Amino acid sequence: MSQDARGGYRFDGLPIDPVTPGTNLLVAGPPFAGTRDVALRMAAAGEAAGEGLILVSTDDPAATLIDDYADVGGTFDRRRMAVIECIEPSEGPEDENVRTVRSPGDLTGIGIEFSSLYEGLYAEGIERVRIGLFSVTTLLMYADELQPVYRFLHTITGRVRSAEGLGVAVVDPTAQDEQTVSSVAQTFDGRVDVRRTDDEYQLRVRGLSDQPEGWQRFGTD
Repeated sequence: MSQDARGGYRFDGLPIDPVTPGTNLLVAGPPFAGTRDVALRMAAAGEAAGEGLILVSTDDPAATLIDDYADVGGTFDRRRMAVIECIEPSEGPEDENVRTVRSPGDLTGIGIEFSSLYEGLYAEGIERVRIGLFSVTTLLMYADELQPVYRFLHTITGRVRSAEGLGVAVVDPTAQDEQTVSSVAQTFDGRVDVRRTDDEYQLRVRGLSDQPEGWQRFGTD
C-alpha cells in the first residue's frame, strides 16, 4: 500500500489539515509565541499511527529536546525514534538512538547522520517518517554565509519528498533579515506562521492548498 493510499500526515489538536506525503513545512515565529511547541506537536502527531521520527537538535542536548517532546504529549519510542544533537559529546554511555555531531556548523556531519538514521528506519519497515529540525536559526548563526545552509536544507527536504515523509523545521524570523528567511522558505513547500496576541496563540498556513484561511487560534496545553 502506498503512503498516499494511507492518507496524508495529520496534526490532531492543531488547526492544520492533513498534508500530502512528501511535504516540508517551515514553522516561523518568535520563541514567546509557542513556535517550538507547535513544531514539536506537529512532529508528535504521528505517534498514534506508528510513524517514525528523527529530531535534529542544534540548540540543546538530546535529553532536553526529548523532555520538551514529552511536554507536548510525545513518547520517545526508541524502536522508531532518534535524535541528532549538535554539541560536544558527553562522557555518558553511548546511546544508539542519539547521534552526536560536534557543532551546528558541521552540516556535512548532520547530513551523514540523518541519512544513516533515515535508512535505518526504512530497513526496520517504518515507511512513514517525520523529521523535526530545531532550529534553522542556529544553523544560520553558525554559517559564514547562507548558501551552505540553503544547500543543506535543499538536500534534507529533497530526501523527505522522495521518501514521502514529512519535514518540519523551525526558524525565528525576528533573528534574521527578511531576505534570508525568504530564501530559506524557498526550500519548503509551505510555511506555518505562529504568533501570540494579547489573549491567544494563533497560526496560519501559507503556500499549501486546502488549508484554513487566515489566522487560526490554537491551545497551548
